[in-house]
Amino acid sequence: MATQDKPHHLGHRERLKKRFIDAGSDALADYEILELLLMQFVPRRDVKPAAKFLIQKAGSLAKVMDLPQQTIALAPGLGDKTAFVFEVLKAFNKQAKRQAVVKKASFLNRLDLLEYLYDKMTPLKHEEFHVVYLNSKNHVLAEEMLFRGTIDSSVVYPREVIKTALEKGARSLVLVHNHPSGDPTPSQDDFHLTTEIQKLAAPMGILIEDHIIIGDGIHYSFSDQGKL
Repeated sequence: MATQDKPHHLGHRERLKKRFIDAGSDALADYEILELLLMQFVPRRDVKPAAKFLIQKAGSLAKVMDLPQQTIALAPGLGDKTAFVFEVLKAFNKQAKRQAVVKKASFLNRLDLLEYLYDKMTPLKHEEFHVVYLNSKNHVLAEEMLFRGTIDSSVVYPREVIKTALEKGARSLVLVHNHPSGDPTPSQDDFHLTTEIQKLAAPMGILIEDHIIIGDGIHYSFSDQGKL
């Protein structure tokens, strides 16, 4: 009785795994790295077409996780179950980055903070106002969303910002919000809000380190622009 040949993609999987183990990710193309991930959830199908489909839709490997769940489900051979796994991975990645930022010793180098903020706030279709609370040694105490909606003085209550800072024992704050339009240029409301919070913070000995507005791949820093 003749032995039936294994499907060609099974041999491809084994070779791909071996290349990754022997030489690391630098030896693989972007779609091959995505293939390796998809193999863990799609055990009996050639996932190369799905990997190439997702990268083509996203524009790059780095942006695959930003794809909507519905788009991922449309990739050849994937479907809703695999798309849901991507949503879980996305949530895991976001939460892990958040915890890494909160546990950093300080924000003397703000690259980690900015990367975290871009990942968290760029995809939002609505405005959110967040505060990063720091102690006297510039160590992170917490990062929280305080308000959601159109960010102006009628929605964000400066007294609530300072009250929360005092409750946490914060000595300085980084204010953050996003502009869903993608343009981080501050509005008059943004300037007014920053000034109002500063006025309340100063008598309490609380410093406003910065107010960062996140746009689409670009941000505005009140501190960098000399507006604080």
